[in-house]
Amino acid sequence: MRLTILHALLAGGIFFGGCTSLYGQRFTSEGLKKGPNVSLNITDKKKSPHRTYFNLGLFSNYSCLNGAGINVISSLQHYNAYGMQVAGFANITGLKSTGLQIAGITNVTGHRACGAIFSGLMNVSGTSSYGLTVSGLGNISGGDIEGMALSGLLNMGGKDTRGFMIAGLGNVAGEVQAGLSIGGLMNVSGESSRGVQITSLLNVAAHSNEGWQLAGVGNVSVTNKGVQLAAINFSAQNHGVQLGVGNVNTGGKRGIQIGLINVSTDSCANQVGCINIKPQTRVQMLISGGNANKGSLSVRFKNKYTYTQFGAGAYYLGTDKDFSVSAFYRAGVYYSLTPKLDISADIGYYHIESLDNKTTHGYPERLYALEPRVNLEYSITHRFGLFASGGYGWTRTYKGNHAFEDKGIFEVGMVLF
Repeated sequence: MRLTILHALLAGGIFFGGCTSLYGQRFTSEGLKKGPNVSLNITDKKKSPHRTYFNLGLFSNYSCLNGAGINVISSLQHYNAYGMQVAGFANITGLKSTGLQIAGITNVTGHRACGAIFSGLMNVSGTSSYGLTVSGLGNISGGDIEGMALSGLLNMGGKDTRGFMIAGLGNVAGEVQAGLSIGGLMNVSGESSRGVQITSLLNVAAHSNEGWQLAGVGNVSVTNKGVQLAAINFSAQNHGVQLGVGNVNTGGKRGIQIGLINVSTDSCANQVGCINIKPQTRVQMLISGGNANKGSLSVRFKNKYTYTQFGAGAYYLGTDKDFSVSAFYRAGVYYSLTPKLDISADIGYYHIESLDNKTTHGYPERLYALEPRVNLEYSITHRFGLFASGGYGWTRTYKGNHAFEDKGIFEVGMVLF
């Protein structure tokens, strides 16, 4: 499986111009198929296999390189290459390459590549790649990638990737990702991510995230033991920290969620946000009216001691006829005096649009209000209750932060569900 890509390249004939035909089935411990050799060589034929210390020509095909090989088209070593390989199109090494490889199109190593490897299109190693690997399209290893890998499109390791990798599209680790991976669109680890994943779109850890996942859109892991930071974070089990606009934990493990919307199936999850939903969270509808909001409709998310509330209403601007639309958010705490009677305190932020009052009465186009309140709520049934609220409101303009109106407020309403 690890040599699939390598076999495909070999089967297609790496030597451009047809100088040598290479086939995947020829790639064995006995070396690659022999072919034409149009080059000057300094070779020690007394050793087995033969050792070439210097090679210069059009294209070459020999057993081993222990030195420098420079070819206009391609260079092929049946076994190992130690030293420097430079070719206009391709360098092929049957087993191991150690040192410097430079090719206009591709570098292919059957077993292990170690050193500095540069190609215009792609670098491929059968089992592992160590060192600096740079390509225009991709760096692919059937086993590990360790070191620094830079590519225009993709870095992919069949097992582990460790070190520093940058790819225009993404980085893929078949098993463990450790170190730093920066992908233009995504980073994927088949098992665990133990380092840092940074991308604009999506990070995925198929088993666990034990490091940092930083993404513009989303992070996904089965088990999060580290930090997830993105617009949307998802984990089946969260042991770590999730920070984002929305955080979701479906498996049920203690962890921390910080965001606008936090959803967890763990009753003991620590949540900090505008909407916090756990198994015991009650979602209720409130219908109310008073001297600040002529009428309002809101949704409340009520947990064990705290609650948050989103709503909209018709906000008064001085008289019964001059009202505008408003959207508001409230956060508070409550305490049960009796099984049916609760006392609570909260503070709310109101955004107000004055509509036609801007032109007819000269009111500011937009205002905001801050309202602390104290509330009493009585549950007539489990799904129906009544409440009364009292407090104070400060209404101000956004532009210049000028005072518009200060007044005491009261409100009464119903609680459904």
